[in-house]
Order: sequence, then C-alpha cells, then structure tokens
Amino acid sequence: MRCINCRQEIFSEEYLCADCQKEISLIIDGNYCAHCGRVTKAKETYCLTCKNFMVETDLCRSAFDYTKTAKLIKKLKYDGAKWLAEFFAKNMAKVYIKEELFADFITFVPMTEKKQKKRKFNQTELLANSISTIINLPVVTVIEKIKETPAQAGLKRKDRLENLTGAFKVIDKQAVLGKTVLLIDDVLTTGATAESVAKKLKKSGAKKVILLTACSAPDIYVKGE
Repeated sequence: MRCINCRQEIFSEEYLCADCQKEISLIIDGNYCAHCGRVTKAKETYCLTCKNFMVETDLCRSAFDYTKTAKLIKKLKYDGAKWLAEFFAKNMAKVYIKEELFADFITFVPMTEKKQKKRKFNQTELLANSISTIINLPVVTVIEKIKETPAQAGLKRKDRLENLTGAFKVIDKQAVLGKTVLLIDDVLTTGATAESVAKKLKKSGAKKVILLTACSAPDIYVKGE
C-alpha cells in the first residue's frame, strides 16, 4: 500500500505515511476559529474572515487545512478519484464526534443536473453518504441547484454571493422545518456557498445549519470583501 499523499510505500492500513500524518493533521487538534473552524494563529471566537459575514451558517467545522490537502481534494473533484471520499469522510466524522456536534439529518451542497452529468458524480454527495454510514445519520436531499453559475474560483466574496443569487431551491420544506441540518461541502473558502444554502434552509424553517467540510482555506486565500 502507498501513502495517498506522497506515494511512499507503507506497511499498514493507514491512508497516510507517518510523515504525512504529522503534516496533514485535523484542524481541531490545533488553533481554529470557534465559529467558522478555520486555522488561526490563536483560538478565536470569530475570525476576521467570518465575523459579520457567516451569519446564516450557525457553526462550521473542517477536517483539514486546504493548504495541506489541496492536491487530494483536486484529485477527488477533477480526476475522478472517488475513493478519496472515504478518507475525507472518515476524518470529517471524527470531527463531528469529537466536537460533539448534533444534527437531525445530513444534506449536501448540490450541483446542477447538467454539471453533475458532466462530472458524473457530486463529490459532496459522496462525502455525505460515507459520513452517514459512520455516524448513523440519514442523508436527506432537501435542496437543489437550479441555476448554472460561473466558477467561484478567483472571485471576491461579494461577487461570489451575487454569483449565487437565485441558484438554490429547497425542495422538501417539511423535512427542514424545525430541524438542525448538517450541511456537507468539500471546501470552505469565503463561505458564500454555505451562506447561500443556509439562508434558503433557514427561510424554509430550519432551526440550525451546521457546515462540515473536508477542508477550509485560511484567510490568506479569501479574496477580500
């Protein structure tokens, strides 16, 4: 077996070699923002990236720092390495359990039908289904993406929000009403996608929205206001 990150041969059932395990450690084992879950220099209640912005998303947690896992996330999303979803899901589940989070059900950030047909899968759905089997929480599809949007990469936060206006629709309001929803995504960058989805869920009666992602980008990656 080889390390999924550096490809060094390892003689165990682990995904990572000993060196990569040290480098790619869970964010919750270090300093992070108590609200958005990003890596910070010291523990903070609200970091400058999420303060006064991530207001619809009640709480966010991520398994890893994007700067350490970008290569692996890109392999999952763009190279069809669907088996990596299990690695990320197992560690996301560890965060859910260790942080003593609670939700009534899991849902995930959707793609448009056109984009999903092109990619042939939705990585957030793969993550959600894998996490579901570990923490014994059902996956419920309650929201869909109804509008094609240009790629978010490279856009400033306000442009990302504008880009997503009218993009999502809640399709099962009864399932959402009064519930705490665990929303799964792959990467937290500015938080615009999570905010757009959470806003729709809250308008449909969700009590609380908790975001859980495979990784999050530190504030140096967030392109301004």
